Amino acid sequence: MFNAVDFWKVFRMALAAGLTAFLLINISRRLNQPVDNITIVISKLEDGKELIDEKEIRDLLKFELGYALEIAALKELKIEQLEMSLIKNSRIDDADIYLDKNGILVISVAQKKPIVRIDQTNADDYYLDYKGTQIPVTETFRVPVVTGHVDGYQEAYKEKEDNNLNAVLELARKVHDDIFLSALVEQIHIDSKDELTIVPKVGRDKILIGEVEDLDEKIYKLKIYYEKGIKNIGLEKFDELDLKYKGQIIGRQKDT
Repeated sequence: MFNAVDFWKVFRMALAAGLTAFLLINISRRLNQPVDNITIVISKLEDGKELIDEKEIRDLLKFELGYALEIAALKELKIEQLEMSLIKNSRIDDADIYLDKNGILVISVAQKKPIVRIDQTNADDYYLDYKGTQIPVTETFRVPVVTGHVDGYQEAYKEKEDNNLNAVLELARKVHDDIFLSALVEQIHIDSKDELTIVPKVGRDKILIGEVEDLDEKIYKLKIYYEKGIKNIGLEKFDELDLKYKGQIIGRQKDT
């Protein structure tokens, strides 16, 4: 005998099936519709500069898809593949593509952040970001410039201990992370022996760092000198500071 309990059970099952069918129909309809509402969000860099703009991002996605993103149906979009196509670009650090609660396709792009510029004599200059990856020069950023005998950039250079870009990157990271150093350093020079020299923005001509071994100790000595030594002898007393030797700071004048 069909009782009230059975009726409500069947009713709930029918209702659930109906809602499921309704949702599936709407999802299918939505997936077949073209992407007509897109928002591109690009992380800002220093002074609001951009290494890449919205048009370039649309062009990159168009190249990957084979046609404009605006005429693509949602079901045609392979999100991970599109994200990877953006990340492969030398100016993009990360990318995230998703559909928000309002049905808007959001393309969020994090730009690489230059921390140092590599000045090459016989080739185009480029930037390195904090991870040590190469960035083409499309904008001018206020970062230290590296000159001298810089080894060539290779994607796997960090795996090669003898590539002096590793030493350059280590010092560049220290400069970037430290308020004192970022205010002090104008230029980094590396010589044929892979020894580093800092050229400050003001004051003496150069500060000899040498190899990156014991770099934290050398930076500590430099800070102590600027904090205490300058009070006693002044900023212009020495043209050159030598931090290469453990436990020592050697000041030299041009005529010595």
